[in-house]
Amino acid sequence: MDEINPPVENGSRNIFIVGAGAILFIVAIIYVALTNPNIIQELVDNYGLLGLFIASLIANASLFFPLPVDFVVFLIGSVSGDFVYAITVGIIAGTGAALGEMTGYILGLFGVKAAEKLKETKFYRLKEITKRIEKAGMVFIFLGAFTPFPFDIIGIAAGLIKYDIKKFFIAALAGKLVRYCALAIGGVLGVELVKLFFGLG
Repeated sequence: MDEINPPVENGSRNIFIVGAGAILFIVAIIYVALTNPNIIQELVDNYGLLGLFIASLIANASLFFPLPVDFVVFLIGSVSGDFVYAITVGIIAGTGAALGEMTGYILGLFGVKAAEKLKETKFYRLKEITKRIEKAGMVFIFLGAFTPFPFDIIGIAAGLIKYDIKKFFIAALAGKLVRYCALAIGGVLGVELVKLFFGLG
């Protein structure tokens, strides 16, 4: 009689496959980012809003290698001069960013051993952030996604403690949406203020 693999083994194998795929994806993104630093601008110039979505995803999936998507969002808002379009840009960029930040969470699921390989200062910072996530949860994740704080380490910390993935994504999405909508609208307002100041119609 053939042996039947226990469900636990099958589950572990599936997690390993997904994890290995995620790591390969992260490595590929980092490679692309390092070999082509102008990729963000190129994607937006060539593919419009779809390119912005992909660029935002790449920029936020590139762990510890920040790419200048914030400036691009602000610039698009200022060039458009349209508040509705600016909000659309913010939503698209924010959604791509939230999806990109999931790479940190997935990496964190691999456990403390991987985290311990970080530099000592980053490891202690990681422990401090895990405590804050356990205490403040979605509020802390939202604030981390909204501010210029390096969000990668928050994602890794959330993965380490196996924080609810739905709550993590919702909080990260909300923070990124507010952040990028504010940047795009800020671009529009900036142009309007310049026009007002110089009396341009």
